[in-house]
Amino acid sequence: MEIKIDVILCKITCSYTKKGISQLVREIQNGRESKISINFSAPYSGRGILVFTKGHFIPFTLADTPIIVIPDKVAVNVLLDILREFVNGRMSEHVKTIRLGRREISILKEMIFEKSDDEISTLLQINKKTVSSHKDNIKKKISANSKIDIFYAFSIFSLKGCMLSDNNNEETPFTPRSTQPDKIVEYG
Repeated sequence: MEIKIDVILCKITCSYTKKGISQLVREIQNGRESKISINFSAPYSGRGILVFTKGHFIPFTLADTPIIVIPDKVAVNVLLDILREFVNGRMSEHVKTIRLGRREISILKEMIFEKSDDEISTLLQINKKTVSSHKDNIKKKISANSKIDIFYAFSIFSLKGCMLSDNNNEETPFTPRSTQPDKIVEYG
């Protein structure tokens, strides 16, 4: 059996990132009967996918999405655990599941397309301080260092078919680590 891992490198051009991920997957592969392959040219498919991007924030997933967003500055042991659990169809304890409110999603959508706080305020007909307050709340949810980190963390959602949605009815392909540790999700 082959396990395929879809990976997107968003805003990252360094070849060492690919090499590092590949090396960690080879480490996970040792001793396994099934082969693990990585697809670095994966388009957004709607199934489990790892997204690596610039920024300083904690690894996270939006509730009800199959995407795990990982900063390029993540510790190797954390990344290894995320990869190991991902291969087994589970969510690592290092990945925080977050929920965004409708207004936060509206603001993020505009932010991703590089609208200023003034433009967002006018477009959504809310006070500029309210826009800033929602950005601060998002920043806290992912433990980001700055607002540019929010942009990096959520820029994957500007890809076709990968838009932010306030529909929470979709199922995630991951099982929480503590509830069903034996359930395996097929990715390939």
